[in-house]
Amino acid sequence: VQEKHKQELEDMRKAGHEALTIIVEEFKALLQSTVQQQEAAIEKQYILAIEKHSHKCEELLDAQHQRLLDVLEAEKEVLSEKIEEALMQQSQKHKEVLDKCLDEERRRSKEALAHAAKAEKEVVQETVLKAVEEERRNMEKIHAEERKLWEAERDSHKEKIAQAVSEAMQEQRKQNQEIVKEALMEEQKRSGKAIEEAVKRTREELMEYIKEQKRV
Repeated sequence: VQEKHKQELEDMRKAGHEALTIIVEEFKALLQSTVQQQEAAIEKQYILAIEKHSHKCEELLDAQHQRLLDVLEAEKEVLSEKIEEALMQQSQKHKEVLDKCLDEERRRSKEALAHAAKAEKEVVQETVLKAVEEERRNMEKIHAEERKLWEAERDSHKEKIAQAVSEAMQEQRKQNQEIVKEALMEEQKRSGKAIEEAVKRTREELMEYIKEQKRV
């Protein structure tokens, strides 16, 4: 009886162990399935959260890009106004310098003409005085008819002198006008080149600034 009872207990123990093993395996399978479902749900939540955050970041980047474009446009307008103002100031400065050069050149030309006219007048006066003195001495020696002939010759000589003086003064005026004209043309070339260089430098600085802003 004891052996039988012992055998029954052993059979029950084995059956219980087998049942426990089956239950444990089923629990493991159920637990694994639950974990997998939870992992899938968490992964899905992560993906949704990442997508939502990505969309939000894209919106923020778009808004920031638009703000940068607005800032660049505003700065471009301000810089354009500054360039225009600088060009106007440069043009006004150039005009003032040119006017000053013209005034100085006119003053020098006027002084040169006055000096030349004065010197020429002194030469003519001296020549006339010498001629008159010579005439006076000769008048005392020559006959009346010879005197008339000499007077005619003297008058002709005076006309030649006056004509020579007039031609010399006209030539001097012409030379002075050519000098002034050449000086004006040279100044215009220099100022034009300076303005072109200023505009070129300003454009290069503007393009470099815009490139830097785009890189930022």
